[in-house]
Amino acid sequence: MPRRRELRAHREELQRVQVGLVGLAGVLLVVTLANIVIQTARTESASDIAAGTLDSLNGGGQLANASGGNEPLADLGVTPTTEQVGAEPAPALPSVPDLEPDPRLSKPMDRDPQNRQQDGQ
Repeated sequence: MPRRRELRAHREELQRVQVGLVGLAGVLLVVTLANIVIQTARTESASDIAAGTLDSLNGGGQLANASGGNEPLADLGVTPTTEQVGAEPAPALPSVPDLEPDPRLSKPMDRDPQNRQQDGQ
């Protein structure tokens, strides 16, 4: 009987080691694949910049020249261009008056009543 227990314990130890090694190999595989993807993306972006692909995406610089060439935010559509600045203004949005506390309240309502009793209030 003691021999069987030792054999069973040995098998369990081997199984744990095998599971650990498989897990380690899986993590190594995922890290390797992520590294390959990142390297590929870096080399592709570097070759795109070297080949002038970004210029062809911009229409050969025509978009930058159309808006004055000196307004990168206007080129992206974030701010209006100089032609749009002189156009008619946008209608004003209604403003919201400042909120004032209710004059009927005599005590602060932002504290728990039980805590106020403990603080001596």
